[in-house]
Amino acid sequence: MSALRCKTSLDIHNYSWRTSKPSYSQPGLASTNYFATGLEDQNISDIVAERQQQLDAISAEISSLGTIRGGIDNLGLQLVQQKSKIINSINVHNRLRSALWRLPTEILSQIFHYCLPEFDELPRPSQLKAPMLLTSICRRWREIAMDIPSLWCRLSVTVDDNHWRRAAFCYDSFLKRSRGRSLSLALECSRTHSTKLRSLLLPYINQITSLSIYFPQGQVLYQPEILFKDLPALQELRINTIPSLAIAQYISRLPSTLSSLRFSWTFFRLEDLFDFVPVWAHLTTAEIYVQDQKAFFQLLQLCPHLSSLTTGVASHEIQALIPLTHTKLQFLSVCGPWGFNNPLYGVFSALSLPNLRACFICGPSMWPHEEFKAFLTRSKCPLEGLSICTGLGMPTAERQAEYAALVRSSIVSRSQAS
Repeated sequence: MSALRCKTSLDIHNYSWRTSKPSYSQPGLASTNYFATGLEDQNISDIVAERQQQLDAISAEISSLGTIRGGIDNLGLQLVQQKSKIINSINVHNRLRSALWRLPTEILSQIFHYCLPEFDELPRPSQLKAPMLLTSICRRWREIAMDIPSLWCRLSVTVDDNHWRRAAFCYDSFLKRSRGRSLSLALECSRTHSTKLRSLLLPYINQITSLSIYFPQGQVLYQPEILFKDLPALQELRINTIPSLAIAQYISRLPSTLSSLRFSWTFFRLEDLFDFVPVWAHLTTAEIYVQDQKAFFQLLQLCPHLSSLTTGVASHEIQALIPLTHTKLQFLSVCGPWGFNNPLYGVFSALSLPNLRACFICGPSMWPHEEFKAFLTRSKCPLEGLSICTGLGMPTAERQAEYAALVRSSIVSRSQAS
């Protein structure tokens, strides 16, 4: 009976073992107190491989958590730094606001003028640039800026065929704020834009004192001459290129107030110059390029009051010139890509400029050194600035010393004579 009980217990135990194998795939089950011989269909290598996979997965999760924790730490640091910058910015602007609000209107007005673009750069209306930018800072700045007419006197105008009505309204609003002050305008004119520009500027025609017009080369323009009609206050005119010499008659009719005329790289023949008479007689500043030496001398004769001239001579032909003395010219700049020839040969032999104070020559490869020395001796000019740059570089130190000695001698002679 005792043996039967024991056998029965053993059978039950064996049955339990077969039907309820311990699951080694459960990580919570200890595995050190079991015999390998009791694992029948469970391969130890599989169990180890499965444990390794579990270990790798947990390690990857731990690593990911570390990466996330590091990212959170970095983000926290960035937020702290950003917070510090924002606080500093708030403090700076609060101090700035309090300081600016205490500034008198007259001081702010001067600051606003320094915010404008450079004098040679005529601005287009833009919310990102002064003066329009100044109107969007605060109410007080807007009121002050709108009440300073001189902020609204310089403007560049371009015709946009697609949005012209809107652009014209913007240009007109800008110009109205000038309140009758003198205007400096730059116009970009192509195709049929002359009529649109004329219509825009008509209410302000008596205010325009400085006008720059840019004509595209190679385009057929419609009535460009209407831009030069009825400009009673015009003092300065600049044109990049002449679309047609037909406009010369309209330029010649400009008022005697015109004192500065510039044509950028348009070379005039001798006979072309007469088409602009009598406008030459009133000029004190000119930028005119000519075809030959005779045209250069003719230009000086047509402009007796000229004090500043920028020019260039295209032809290399040496021509017979009648001696000429121009008593008003103080600044002379001659430039051009002249290669190995020099169109100024013979010019300084016939020219005298007794009041010349600054002379800039750039371009020729060959330089008439002795001729220029004779020019300085004959002119006895109070020269303060001299720059000569030829295709071979600057004059030698010896030649520069000769020029300087002649200039000093001229200054001494003038002072003794006075």
